[in-house]
Amino acid sequence: MPIIPKLRGIFYAVTAPIFLRRVGKGTMFFGNFRRANFGMNATIGRRCMIGYGVFMQIGRKASVVIGDYSSINTGCHVVASTKITIGSNVAIGEYVTIRDQDHLFTPKNGVRGEGFFSAPVIIEDNVWIGRGVHIGPGSLIQSGTIVAANSVVNGTVGPNELVAGAPAKAKRRIGPDGERLPMLDD
Repeated sequence: MPIIPKLRGIFYAVTAPIFLRRVGKGTMFFGNFRRANFGMNATIGRRCMIGYGVFMQIGRKASVVIGDYSSINTGCHVVASTKITIGSNVAIGEYVTIRDQDHLFTPKNGVRGEGFFSAPVIIEDNVWIGRGVHIGPGSLIQSGTIVAANSVVNGTVGPNELVAGAPAKAKRRIGPDGERLPMLDD
């Protein structure tokens, strides 16, 4: 049993709300947990796993909610200006970026001083997100979905689909036993 990650989990649970709002029983932190500020409005469920170098930045009026039995792997960035919800039993691969805000842009000024667009992100239960995925503002990833490595999600992803690409598009349906089925229009 990994004793150090368990002890880190107990530390963050006991010190709430200094660092995070709440950390559920049995949650483990496998390394340096990087955060932009203290007292972040983040709730992490029971028996979650937080990998090495995970970074969270949560605005003063924003929140992050992570369900039970979910894992966020090495090097992930979670940046919330409004709200990011990650369901239960979600597996998030290495170096994934989840952001509920993005810069506004004008050709005249670029991004400097143009402000931000912000919309909540929802990742439902039983989702697998591959390495290097970017999930942008306003995204909804429905239950039972696989997002392939290095994909870009900006919008809604249907339930029980395998999506891939930039932008992410449905490639296969996922059957009740996990089998990969062709799309209905194939």
